[in-house]
Amino acid sequence: MRRAFGASLPTDEELAVSREITEFDRTLAFFDGPEMVATAGIFSYEMTVPGGMLPCGGVTRVSVLSTHRRQGLLTAMMRRQLDDMHARGEPLAALYASEAPIYGRFGYGLATYQASVEVERPHAAFAKNVSGSGRLAMVDVPAAVGAFTRVWEQARRNQPGMLGLDARWMRNQLADLELNREGASPHYRVLYQTADNPSGFAIYRIKLAWDASGPNGSLRLEMLVAATAEAYAALWRHVLDVDLMARVSAEMRPVDEPLRFLLADSRQPKTRIEDGLWLRLVDVPPALAGRRYAAEGSLRLRVRDAFCPWNDGQFELQGGPGNAECRRHDANPDLAIDVADLAAVYLGGNRFRTLMQAGRVEELQKGAAARADAMFATDRAPWCPSHF
Repeated sequence: MRRAFGASLPTDEELAVSREITEFDRTLAFFDGPEMVATAGIFSYEMTVPGGMLPCGGVTRVSVLSTHRRQGLLTAMMRRQLDDMHARGEPLAALYASEAPIYGRFGYGLATYQASVEVERPHAAFAKNVSGSGRLAMVDVPAAVGAFTRVWEQARRNQPGMLGLDARWMRNQLADLELNREGASPHYRVLYQTADNPSGFAIYRIKLAWDASGPNGSLRLEMLVAATAEAYAALWRHVLDVDLMARVSAEMRPVDEPLRFLLADSRQPKTRIEDGLWLRLVDVPPALAGRRYAAEGSLRLRVRDAFCPWNDGQFELQGGPGNAECRRHDANPDLAIDVADLAAVYLGGNRFRTLMQAGRVEELQKGAAARADAMFATDRAPWCPSHF
């Protein structure tokens, strides 16, 4: 994979970190004689969906050497992976795409967005003073693994798109590899807790610099996760107050980041939106039945799925805040939609009406798109803060 992406070969330390999370029975490779020419893997996750949690295959480490492109290797690996997930009963698959056009033909739709933000410290004052009963502390890796895992589990319960991370995965997130530093410091790890209850954490690096006017350093926030509003505000206040820094930047932040409304300067943070998770409904009925809906209602969907024929057909969804059912149905459909576009609206990150205006959803019964949007609405934007 490193060769395919033009990166240096992994060190022994990087391989050791990777080995703990690799699922070798879900790892694929193509060989041309003794040479490995294509790779793909899956991590077994649980994803938070609106009102519930579902098994999800995290597709990862997909690569094909340039010498073996356009020979059907990627298609064969996608076929093998989706057949495997279907057989295991995983209704969802997700990935981060290196190139956006690649995965739509395999049924993956753009389901979440993420923001890159930057705050200039001279404009980082809060509109109001923050207060709370908790305290901040720097922690070492052994303490961080347990505490951060507890925070993560609290935070993900109501955050569509978040993946379950156990202690094994948290150790991976905390691995402070030289490869990831890019000239900046080792990790700083900060925990916010009230009494003995951890409720937020931040991981960041700093890069010192000076110019004629004085300190001109940069702080790169790698992760900030909070289970309470108090912890969220306290952690942001901390990273914005680190001495000798001129700016704070972060990637993979939620598009509905509350920070803008904490700051006195509403033009901060400077924000760029980009694609996040690409989602695939491996099995439509359990995927639609496994989430909950903001409004009671029913929808009859004509789903097109050329790559997974078991999904191709008509389904009736009945759902609400308390329960949901989905089964095959022969009645006239309300909407016709490709499985990739159904994945795009599944977590609430896109609207049926938006896709309809783009010609990607066909409304067959008047008012069906509005009804679908009311049902699929969520109270927060989906977000996945962990890469894989």
